[in-house]
Amino acid sequence: MRKKTLAVSIAAAAVVLTGVVALAGTWRPADLMARLTPAALRATPARLSEVFPSDPAFQFSPPKPGSYRLNRLKPAPDGTVLTADGTRDRLHQLIDGKITLISFVYLTCGDVDGCPLAFSTLYDIHDASAQLPDLRQDVQLMTISFDPERDTVEAIAAFAHPVSSDPASAQKLDWQVLTTPDAAALQPLLDGFGQVVDRGGADDQINHLLRMYLVDRHGMIRNVYGLGLIDPRLLMTDVETLLLEEARE
Repeated sequence: MRKKTLAVSIAAAAVVLTGVVALAGTWRPADLMARLTPAALRATPARLSEVFPSDPAFQFSPPKPGSYRLNRLKPAPDGTVLTADGTRDRLHQLIDGKITLISFVYLTCGDVDGCPLAFSTLYDIHDASAQLPDLRQDVQLMTISFDPERDTVEAIAAFAHPVSSDPASAQKLDWQVLTTPDAAALQPLLDGFGQVVDRGGADDQINHLLRMYLVDRHGMIRNVYGLGLIDPRLLMTDVETLLLEEARE
């Protein structure tokens, strides 16, 4: 597995997970695990998060999958996007039917606590997903640029090449790298997700808050992660919680 090389600063305050509430009731995740479709969790570790080692940069341990509920925060917005091969598509078409982890980035970002951290985390998840080959039918990764002027189709294709050309990619999660035709097409996505971007920075830098979004297969945003919470163990615990939720419903 790719080893994280970026340090993460975590405040000493207690961790609060956005949109998470305690789950009451007497059902047992172990009972529900048996009801999951083979595509969801067949031949995997007891918990999806167990494919990742504990990272001392994250001063917490994820809760037990299914021991909490992820609220339906709001629908993910729709808009026109461009894929790495230049295809014009709608975001809803690309996320429909799969649980999706979405990050907004720009490729020339130099803030180690910004886009490079998101890239590193998604690379870790993508590499580790080779141990969970059946999961690719239910889960995908997605990166959307908020710098369409510089992050052209050619630029995102070059960025995505190591992933798309990986001989083992058929056993790993799909990772879609997207841009938009222009700033006008991008803005509804930023507004809808609540991704803060300030283009007033010097030297063509774009000031932004690092965010990652968990969207369920019905297009609802279920969690939002900021700096200090972008831990692959937590992300995969939330994914497993959504799979357990589907089994209950």
